[in-house]
Amino acid sequence: MIRLLLIAFLIFATSIYSQKSSLFIPLEVQVAYENGTRTYDGTVSNNYWINQTDYKINAELFPDSNLLVGDAKIIYNNYSPDSLRNIVFRLYQNIFKPGSVRDWNVPDSYLGEGIKITSLKIMGKIIDVNSSKVSTAGTNLKIALEKPLFPNENLEIEISWEFNFSKFPMRLGNYAGDYFIAYWYPQIAVYDDVNGWDELQYSGTAEFYNDFNNYELNFKVPSNYVVWSTGDLLNSKDVFQNNIIEKIIEAKKSDKTVHIITALDYKNDKVTNSNSSGKNIWKFEAKKVPDVAWVASNNYNWDASSVEVENGRRVLTAAIYPDSIKQYRNSAKYANETIKYMSEVSPGIPYPWSHTTAFTNKAKNGGMEFPMMQNNGAPKTESGNAGLVFHEISHSYLPFYMGTDERRAAWMDEGWASLLSQNIVDKYDTSSGPKYYERRVSDYVRIAGTLKDMPMILPSYMMTHGESRNNFYNRPNVAYEELRQLLGDELFHKALREYMNRWHEKHPIAYDFFFTFNEVVGEDLSWFWKPWFFELGYPDLAIDDIKVDGENIAISLSKVGNIPTQIELTILYEDGSSKVINESASVWKDKTKIEIKQKSDKKIKSIKLGSASIPDVNRENDVFVLNK
Repeated sequence: MIRLLLIAFLIFATSIYSQKSSLFIPLEVQVAYENGTRTYDGTVSNNYWINQTDYKINAELFPDSNLLVGDAKIIYNNYSPDSLRNIVFRLYQNIFKPGSVRDWNVPDSYLGEGIKITSLKIMGKIIDVNSSKVSTAGTNLKIALEKPLFPNENLEIEISWEFNFSKFPMRLGNYAGDYFIAYWYPQIAVYDDVNGWDELQYSGTAEFYNDFNNYELNFKVPSNYVVWSTGDLLNSKDVFQNNIIEKIIEAKKSDKTVHIITALDYKNDKVTNSNSSGKNIWKFEAKKVPDVAWVASNNYNWDASSVEVENGRRVLTAAIYPDSIKQYRNSAKYANETIKYMSEVSPGIPYPWSHTTAFTNKAKNGGMEFPMMQNNGAPKTESGNAGLVFHEISHSYLPFYMGTDERRAAWMDEGWASLLSQNIVDKYDTSSGPKYYERRVSDYVRIAGTLKDMPMILPSYMMTHGESRNNFYNRPNVAYEELRQLLGDELFHKALREYMNRWHEKHPIAYDFFFTFNEVVGEDLSWFWKPWFFELGYPDLAIDDIKVDGENIAISLSKVGNIPTQIELTILYEDGSSKVINESASVWKDKTKIEIKQKSDKKIKSIKLGSASIPDVNRENDVFVLNK
């Protein structure tokens, strides 16, 4: 009898599991569901946990020798149910060491020693970094603990380091004496409920994954340098002259751009305070942020305004740039417009931090996001500049507000940043060519169905630089837009906001996104998720036949490819008039062939399927011309 009950229970449990999701779920993710840290309705379980680190960092920049020296006191809090026997640090500067794995070619002359750990203490005990308990592999430093770090305990660490900036400006560096400083401190890796310690190497293409940490920061620089950083400046009166402080106060209240620091201010020595040491210490504080980046320059202009994102709270929206990059002069305006749009429209959640600051490295294009800071190129066109500023700032929400894993699921942030950018870019695009989203569709279709078009559910770190553009940006952008068309804008944003409200300051994975949307929509969307996110394939709709019987018209369509898309049919009549028929992708939920019926007393000349905004790898089967 007991055996029969056990068999019945197993059958019931298997049935329940299959009802939870028909999507493929990797074994390590299944364990998280079995442990109760994740739920099949996408809500945050009471058993969910996330670890956290407090950093107190002192760093000094020596521009003359291109050197950064730092020390930190770190408290790592273990909120997991596991006893941790190791601690893992990321040493991102080691990507520039000879022999490190890199996705980009870096000239040998640009390589160096990486980051040098000059001292290390754990719980007050000196650790020999050359001992067998300490191992360095590429960009990771792994330390075996003397005793386990038990649940709800913390680990106290003291560490000192230094490095010289590489001549290769890979998302950071010395730009002719102006510094964008990122990946600059030994950073404790993420330990989560799915993968344990994140020990993936940083090789350049796949980006980052961080906990939400607190930072107390002291940056020592020459007294004629200005520092901008993630977080809030605490000692403005110590470092800025009164005229600059007054303009900062003005910008924090103004909808219009204020020129806080100009070339004339530098020329007249009206920017920073000086003292006998020739150095200033800039004190910043940042709470619940996944990382810190900072800028040091002795000549960059600073433009800023502010925007109210919720009652009584304004966000400073700024751009910093050299006087020579004239096309960047509207970037503070673009930043302001970006924060307003994202706070009020899409995603429609108030921007969570006190400022956003867009730096330009003077390159022709490209950009990289950091919490509250962006390292941007300077495209020549207005739409290019506006789009780049918007795209990089939109990462404030994904990944930084949400805590997604860019290393394994870059599409969970780059795809959203691409989608959110559409309206702003088109607003400033005065060209007669294809619009922003049409270009995305075209770029996706060019690769769709080839072996370079990998399913997004595959880990992002597996993608080469050539494959990553489609996998991280184009295909997810198109998938999200098709999802928006499927659900309608109101329901789409309701589900998006619910997902973000549930999972912000945590570590959502793809299934939390899928299951939250399922729950909010009230439908299992696996028929959509599978082809778009899990399968090899391509979108291809076709007109099979058209039958006209008097005023009755029957249009037969088929889904040739496995990826479902919306339908747009344009009927062109002999008299020159036309009619457009739209259907959502839901018609393909359980069908590969459908028939659309219409009535008209006009004579049909031709019917066209699709548009430049709908992906289709074969346009030749999208036009049907009726015999005269």
